[in-house]
Amino acid sequence: MSPQAITDWFHAAFIDAYDWVMVTNVIGMRQFADGGILASKPYAASANYIHKISDYCQDCFFSHRERIGEQACPFNFFYWDFLLRHKDRSRSQGRMNLVLSHLKRLTDSDKQAIQAQEATWWAEQLFSN
Repeated sequence: MSPQAITDWFHAAFIDAYDWVMVTNVIGMRQFADGGILASKPYAASANYIHKISDYCQDCFFSHRERIGEQACPFNFFYWDFLLRHKDRSRSQGRMNLVLSHLKRLTDSDKQAIQAQEATWWAEQLFSN
């Protein structure tokens, strides 16, 4: 989905969706579509973070602990794939260095499996409709 389409949706759905907030938070942080110009780091989270701050994971089939595999929460492989795809670009943003350091713990086969599962998930969504 395009960053502008998401911003338009926020404007339609929320009475307090002002441009000065939406452009920075939706386009800059959530979509990271500005490449870090307005926001100092992308707003991306793994399933583990979502599990810690909410109750959305309580009755879910997916595991917030697994990065890859049949029960891996899609938020996990999306998160790690995002970091892998944007690691070179994100290194210049100091707030990202701690997060990016966690990539060192992944083996090459883990990285390949994460990227393959992310691509497969999107292909399945595309062709299931």
